[in-house]
Amino acid sequence: MLHSHPVRLWSWRVALASTLVLLASPAMAGTAVAGTAVTGMFTYLADAASIRLCATGEQLPVAMEGDFLALQRAYLQARPANQPGQPLLVELQGLITQRPSMEAGQPARRTLVVETFGTFRPGKECPPPLVAPLRGTNWRLLALGGETVEPQQPPGRAIELQLAAETLRLAGSGGCNRLMGAFSLEGETIRFSQLASTRMACSPERMALEGRFSETLDQVRRWSIDKRSLLLQDACGKTLLLLQAGE
Repeated sequence: MLHSHPVRLWSWRVALASTLVLLASPAMAGTAVAGTAVTGMFTYLADAASIRLCATGEQLPVAMEGDFLALQRAYLQARPANQPGQPLLVELQGLITQRPSMEAGQPARRTLVVETFGTFRPGKECPPPLVAPLRGTNWRLLALGGETVEPQQPPGRAIELQLAAETLRLAGSGGCNRLMGAFSLEGETIRFSQLASTRMACSPERMALEGRFSETLDQVRRWSIDKRSLLLQDACGKTLLLLQAGE
């Protein structure tokens, strides 16, 4: 099972690519990003505004300050009258920063503040991301401790991990049992906690690999993404787990 061997874009593609690199970088995950060109699918319904960033797939609330009124007016004019809440592609300049949550008792959230509204592009969608986002992506294990994880013969359940986009919860599979737990994220630092799983029995080899995967998650302290590969590392930067974004 384990073997030790090496392991349509539109005219604005350039602006999107540079935005992607900035927003997807670990250093930007918990800090303010000012004056950034932002492209995403914006929606407004029942006095609530949000945007799904094309660069990372992250869903953010939009603060009703700055140039928000211009954004709101343009959205109401551009969207189909019979489709309230219809997401529309928007381009703008914005600031991504922390704002108090609208929900009582919830921690502050990363929020988009509109600095300068640009334009809507009705009928357009986000292009496929060049870099897979950390959260909301289904990550499949490729290597553990430098050793490649081979597919099961006969095929079994893949070892996978998914970090929720809206909450600090994780889900996945250890290859036999379903995995669940929590995570904390600050910049390029990440920690997994409260890990638990179902209790199905599989082959001894499969159970051993699942145990190693869970134990290794406890040791993870850092993360980085190279296009569609996720590297989970220890505090010294050693890669413990290599995962690839699912199709």
